[in-house]
Amino acid sequence: MFADLHAHTTASDGSLQPEELVDLAKKSELAALAVTDHDTVAGVERALVHGKKVGLEVIPGVEISSNLDQRDVHLLGLFVDHKDEKLLKRIADMAMSRATRNEKMIKKLQDAGIPITKEDLPAAEEGKQIARGHIAEVLIAKGYATNLRDALDRYLVKGTPGYVMKEVLSVEECIDMVHQAGGLIFVAHLHQIDPKSPDHSLEIAEKIIALGADGLETVYSEYDEFWSKTTAELANKLGVLQTGGSDFHGRMKKNLELGTGYGALRVPYEFVKKMKEKLAR
Repeated sequence: MFADLHAHTTASDGSLQPEELVDLAKKSELAALAVTDHDTVAGVERALVHGKKVGLEVIPGVEISSNLDQRDVHLLGLFVDHKDEKLLKRIADMAMSRATRNEKMIKKLQDAGIPITKEDLPAAEEGKQIARGHIAEVLIAKGYATNLRDALDRYLVKGTPGYVMKEVLSVEECIDMVHQAGGLIFVAHLHQIDPKSPDHSLEIAEKIIALGADGLETVYSEYDEFWSKTTAELANKLGVLQTGGSDFHGRMKKNLELGTGYGALRVPYEFVKKMKEKLAR
């Protein structure tokens, strides 16, 4: 039995509607699917309802942006109460911050000679988050990049023309928010925290665990052998939970499949069982 505990819908920057994502997970014979859109839970209810209809376990989740030591950090909240009022209020505040950041990134790209405008982005429907990935899609469409990773690396990460650090909740606030909403919180894709320094990435992850996070993403579609081994070893050393997922976005990440990533991904359902055991305690 396998799961995928990191996947996106059209509520953020995925290309599949929540129901379509659930159908794909069912077709892929997954035992469980977590819907983890960026800074929004707008797609969770639809996924839960459709999951019950087709007989698939859907885990309500969210991928939250934060930072620590001047590095962008993403945190995965799983088993959250997606109707929790405090969670919804804080997410709404984050949406406003994200919109401001998008405008700043577009202005910086324009200053760098790239003809991109706010009108190039999708309409911000209620609950939908317009994310950095949408700007990346525009750059690809205009011929400035070949794929998502190329667009991010050239224009939208620290040290590039369009990068703007988000105004986000602190790690402590994110942990408190998810715990108050009844969920568990994990450090996502550790290798992206500081791409130039694996040691720094691991150091930041340890700090986040010390602040109260529940675990680490130890199975991920972009991990190489080093990161798969190191993250699992760190989770075992710290005695924390493990999670994993493809980070599926649909067409935005070509050749990346739900449940299997780039072909070799397998997230054991045992991860989900251990999460439920901790929640029960």
